[in-house]
Amino acid sequence: MKTQITKVVAIFSFLFFTMAVYAGTMGANSDKLKGNWSYSLPDAPYGYQDGSIEFKEVDGKLTAVARVGTSSYTIKEIKKDGDTFHCGLLVDGNEVKVSIKADKEELTGTVTADGWEMLITFKKIKE
Repeated sequence: MKTQITKVVAIFSFLFFTMAVYAGTMGANSDKLKGNWSYSLPDAPYGYQDGSIEFKEVDGKLTAVARVGTSSYTIKEIKKDGDTFHCGLLVDGNEVKVSIKADKEELTGTVTADGWEMLITFKKIKE
């Protein structure tokens, strides 16, 4: 009986430790995204090739507001899968999917719209 209790305590301790490490890693990677960035999307149609985006945390969720010309687009939730962040948004009635990887001082990724995949790069805007 005593060994079973010890095993249960050890398993719960391991699970708690694993969840704490995962949460810490997610927060650290999310922090890399937070802030204002300019982006370049050279293969996009005219008018959508560059703009800015602000990543922030709202109610414990990573969100963003993208600005293209005079338009803004709200991204309500950005999800993390491994080392990649994923989100979707509607741009002029079209569903757009974005995947982003954080790499030191730069973000890179892909944007998919209407079956067309384009490379996107982000540069941190110095405040």
